[in-house]
Amino acid sequence: MNYSNPRVRRTKNYLKEALIELLKTTPFENITIKAICQKAAVNRSTFYAYYSCPRDLIEEIEHDILSKLPDYDPVAHKPFIESITQFMQYIKDNETTFRILLASSADTSFGEQIISAVMDKYDEFSNFTDESENEMRFIFFVNGVLGVVREWITSDFRLSVDKISRLIVDMAFRSAGINPANAYRKSY
Repeated sequence: MNYSNPRVRRTKNYLKEALIELLKTTPFENITIKAICQKAAVNRSTFYAYYSCPRDLIEEIEHDILSKLPDYDPVAHKPFIESITQFMQYIKDNETTFRILLASSADTSFGEQIISAVMDKYDEFSNFTDESENEMRFIFFVNGVLGVVREWITSDFRLSVDKISRLIVDMAFRSAGINPANAYRKSY
């Protein structure tokens, strides 16, 4: 099946939107394929052409989000903060999806997946040789950033994108033992 076909992409988007809509009122474990198909106005055989179960669908939604994480490219000579600000704007622009995925029972590990993906992309900032210490700092970082992002979303984005980005970067860099000023400098 040609997944780059516009009709296929549109159908898959209908299914994704239907699942997100259902998650507003129904716990993930109670969502059926039938309910997704009814909400998306597609038949079950169409669902099964792309997915075997609702878990596959939610994982594709999560994968789509993770693929949108901005890359930090030190060669581009852009400050690190710009990458974080872009992603925080993406979260705000996709408020409903993030509100549901970070707060619902759809996948409790989704937040950790985001932070882990961010850390993998920005690994050059980690400068610890002690693996145990690095792991503890990572756990602190993950839980702290997730808490801040969840609160930012549930407070209806009380802080601006720029302000929340700076807050996250400042706290994260400090917890990693890195001067936060490094996040605002162009890399050379």
